[in-house]
Amino acid sequence: MIKHLIGTLLLAVSLTLAAFGQATTTDDLLQKGIALYDAGNYKGALEQYAQALKLEAKNPTVNYEISLTYFALQDMPNTIRYSDVVIKSKNTSPSIKAQALVNKGSALDITGKSAEAITAYRKALKLDPSYQMAYYNLGLTLYNQEAYREAQNNLIEAIQLRPSHASSHLLLAYTMQAQHNRVQSLLAYYNFLLLEPNSERASTAFQDMQRMQNEGVSKSGENTIHLTVRPDQLENSPFSAADLLLSAMQATNISDEKKGKSEEELFYNNTASFFSILKELKKEEQGFWWSYYVDFFHDMDAQGNTEAFCYYIGQSEAAKKWEAKHPEKINELASWYKTYKR
Repeated sequence: MIKHLIGTLLLAVSLTLAAFGQATTTDDLLQKGIALYDAGNYKGALEQYAQALKLEAKNPTVNYEISLTYFALQDMPNTIRYSDVVIKSKNTSPSIKAQALVNKGSALDITGKSAEAITAYRKALKLDPSYQMAYYNLGLTLYNQEAYREAQNNLIEAIQLRPSHASSHLLLAYTMQAQHNRVQSLLAYYNFLLLEPNSERASTAFQDMQRMQNEGVSKSGENTIHLTVRPDQLENSPFSAADLLLSAMQATNISDEKKGKSEEELFYNNTASFFSILKELKKEEQGFWWSYYVDFFHDMDAQGNTEAFCYYIGQSEAAKKWEAKHPEKINELASWYKTYKR
C-alpha cells in the first residue's frame, strides 16, 4: 500500500511538472503572444513575450515579435530597441536579421530619419537579397524622398519577387506618374486594380487612372475637340507613341459617334485598344514593362478576358451589376489569372 501510494504521488508530481514545463516554454509563450497579436491584443502579446524573455532574454524570434508589436503600438523607440537585439545577435539567421532591419528601417523612416532607414533596408538586402518587403520599403522611402528612378528600380524588384503584392504595383504607378510616364503608370494601375478592386484606395486609383487617360483632351462648344500634345509624346520611342495614341483614343470618346455608349463600354473598348496597341508596338522591345505588363495584358485580351477585367475593376454601380449578371466570365478571368505564369 505504501509503495503504491508513493508511486502514485511520484506520478502526480511528474505529470504536474510536465504540464508546468509545457506551459512555460519559450515557444509556448511565443505562440500565445503571436495569437494575441493577431487578435489585436498588443498589450496582452507583450505580457507573454515578457515572460518568454525571462526564459531566454536574447531569443531572436521573441525580440523580433516584440519589435513588431511595439511598431503596431506606434512606439518607435522600443521598435528600434528590440530590433537591435535581433540585429546584434551572433546566432541569428540572416533572414531574421533582415526582417529586423526592415522593421527598424520603418521605425526610423516614421521618425524622420529617412537616410538611416535607407541604410537599414540596404543592409537587409545584403543579408537576404530575396526579401521582397525590403525592396518595397526601400522603394517607398525613396519615393517619399523624390528619388523616383531609384524607387522605380526597387519596386520592380519587389514585384518580380512577389507579383501578388498589390501595394508594390500601386506605388510603382505613383512613381511612374511622378516621372510623367503615363503609359507605364497606367499599366501598374491596371495590375493593382486586378489584385485589389474593392478597397477605398482602389476607388481613388480608378479615378486617378481615368483622369490620366483623359489628359490633354478637352472639348469646347458642341463639336470642337482639342488634343494637346506634350513634347515627350513626340519622342521616338514605343512608349511615347503609345502615349500619343492613347490621347487620340480618348479624343474619340467625346465625339458624336460615341454618344450612344456608356462609360463602362467606352472604358472596355479603350482598354482593349490600349493593350492591343502596346502589343503591336512591342515588336523586338525587351525589358520589364514589355515582358511583365504588356505581355500579361495582351494575353488577357487574347483569351477574351478584357471585358470581364474592365467590369471587375470598375467602380460604378453599372459595373457591379454587370459583374453580378456574368459570374461565368468573372470565373473565366479568375481561372486564366490563376494559371498564368509570369
